[in-house]
Order: sequence, then C-alpha cells, then structure tokens
Amino acid sequence: MMTGGLFMFGFGLITMLLVIGLPVVLIAVLIWALTHHENSPVPVPVHQNMASTRTCIQCRAALHDAWSHCPQCGALV
Repeated sequence: MMTGGLFMFGFGLITMLLVIGLPVVLIAVLIWALTHHENSPVPVPVHQNMASTRTCIQCRAALHDAWSHCPQCGALV
C-alpha cells in the first residue's frame, strides 16, 4: 500500500512540473527570440550612399556629380 502512494506522489510531482514549468520555459524562449531579433543589424543597400543625379549620355551609367568622365565607357560628361 505504501508503494502505490509513493507512485502517485511521484507522478503528481512530474505532472505539476510539466504544468508549471513548460509554460514558463516557452515564455522565456519567446521573449529571448523577440529581443534577439530586434538586435540584428539591418542590411544597408549598396547604392544608397552614392548620390547619382546624372547619367552618361552614351551608356546610361549612373554618374557622380564630381566625375568628368564615365567610368563605364570613358565618355566625357
């Protein structure tokens, strides 16, 4: 009779740990995933830094304001 009581006590303890512990672990993982995602760097587009307001007449390549020749075809701009 004593063995049955200890079995139920152990089963109840494991069940209680699952009922309380599993949601706590899931919430902790969710919070970690949300905060880890916010700290990831955002990729910067390559052409964002280059101010291309002009284009080459011959090859239509983007030109910087200070350039006097096209870097693609060598035409005078």
